[in-house]
Amino acid sequence: MNKKQDLRVLKTQKAIYTAFYNLLSLKDYTGITIQDIADEAMINRSTFYAYFQDKDDLVEKIIEQKLESIQAIMKLSVMTNDNEVKLMHVQMVLTQLLEQIKEDKDTYVLILSIVDKHILTDKFKKLVTDSYQDILSRLRIMESDMEVPVELIIDYSLGILFMTVNWWLKNDCDYPEDQLARLITKLVGNANLTVLGISVI
Repeated sequence: MNKKQDLRVLKTQKAIYTAFYNLLSLKDYTGITIQDIADEAMINRSTFYAYFQDKDDLVEKIIEQKLESIQAIMKLSVMTNDNEVKLMHVQMVLTQLLEQIKEDKDTYVLILSIVDKHILTDKFKKLVTDSYQDILSRLRIMESDMEVPVELIIDYSLGILFMTVNWWLKNDCDYPEDQLARLITKLVGNANLTVLGISVI
């Protein structure tokens, strides 16, 4: 595919995304048809199907785009080899994540409004697990001589993160990103991590 064709593809996809967002401001997701999207984007139905299987596939592609950009932020290591969480690094990652969400707030509000929360949690959990696989594989958290499942810690932490971000979006992202990142690390971290044998530095 040459550069001209690449540009045409990007323009068509952007037109479809924009049309979809515009329609969602006017009607419920279930009421939007492929023909509605095609008409709004000024393309043929066949052109839509050249890029997406259906509406759900369109939403899935939107989520994939957002997760890819989030994954780029999560490359910074947040833990040492000695079970020590580098708190400032955690806050840095969270601040950058929140800044990105705020920049594209409408898209994230859209995703949260039409996608099952459990599906989003599972996708994000996989992203976290993949991004920090090396750290998680060597993490051993003991409580009363029993090992605490790492998956439990991830689920617990993501639950707090999702609830906080959802509240933040509903309040038009008024709370400053760096302060919210600090709050999240306190809600998830310090006392809870220390109880589980992880040092916070």
